[in-house]
Amino acid sequence: MRLLFFVFIAQLSFSQNNILVLGNYSHICFFDDSSYLAVQKLPEELSSFRSILIFSTSTSILSKKDALRIKSYVEVGGSLYLGAENWPLQAESIQLTNLLYSKELYGEYHEQRANVASKNSNLKMYETQEVSAGISTVAFPLDHRLKVEAWVNDQPLILSGEYEQGKVVIDGGYSRFYCENIEILSITLFSKINHYLNIKRQK
Repeated sequence: MRLLFFVFIAQLSFSQNNILVLGNYSHICFFDDSSYLAVQKLPEELSSFRSILIFSTSTSILSKKDALRIKSYVEVGGSLYLGAENWPLQAESIQLTNLLYSKELYGEYHEQRANVASKNSNLKMYETQEVSAGISTVAFPLDHRLKVEAWVNDQPLILSGEYEQGKVVIDGGYSRFYCENIEILSITLFSKINHYLNIKRQK
């Protein structure tokens, strides 16, 4: 499975260490590649990173100043992935979605599969029809600035959209990316999230 993932990710042609990874990433399967810099503290300089991937923890590793720095990073063109799980693995996602959208995650769902949204989406997963939802997932409220990419029980599981000059993906089920849970469709989804976050916006 890992080999298949690296075939996907190699197609994106990222330079060394230009994707920053924070939070609960130790069980995530994808960060042996040199494109990723996985740390437990937000670096002082963010402008060199094409995207930031945050896998939420139970107690946020981000200070209020850190959160404001990430917001500014997105506003000027950075890309942000906010992954969450069932409580308590939601701290950074709640902190940042409240800051960006004045909304936060809700619920807890135990469906194994998520229905993929229609062709009017950013991640373009519609040809797969469904993906792994995760182990115990949460939802995020609808927002006119975000497109729903996948649903669980008619609740938004994955959303994406532009924020000022940048991009955001909100995911309520990142446990699908744990090594013990990984499958082909999850690898494809992770690749498409990376692609969406790291391609240049159309002017």
